[in-house]
Amino acid sequence: MKLFFSFVVISIASTSIFAQNIKSTPIGTPEILYNENGVTISSQMTECYNKDRKETMNFKLLSIVNNSTTPATLKVRCDSYYDGKCYTCENDEYTFTFNIAVNETKSGTCDSNPSLQVFYSMKDGYIKEVLTDFKMNVVRLH
Repeated sequence: MKLFFSFVVISIASTSIFAQNIKSTPIGTPEILYNENGVTISSQMTECYNKDRKETMNFKLLSIVNNSTTPATLKVRCDSYYDGKCYTCENDEYTFTFNIAVNETKSGTCDSNPSLQVFYSMKDGYIKEVLTDFKMNVVRLH
């Protein structure tokens, strides 16, 4: 279980090395996951194709937008279920704290901000698991 996600994290980290060779293609429309007091978290399904490695991975890339009049600090816990089994539950590595200034947006991309990437699936690859459920617990600290 931990080995799977260690591998995914290493794959994501190594993707940054090849950032200039990544093609990102959004799929569908963004989904609002959290919206409270001017702060919104949304996800965008995105196909990430690494031209050098000839790998296609799909991610839910997260965006946090603060349209309120005050800075915000969010503590976000992500529980990701693959083929019905939670691989990230009760693992502190998947709890993140974000400080968002007024009118600031933080977004995940195919090759950066791993705390804002949720692995969905890999097309024709060695990672066979597919995201079947994703839950976020968001606490606004201020």
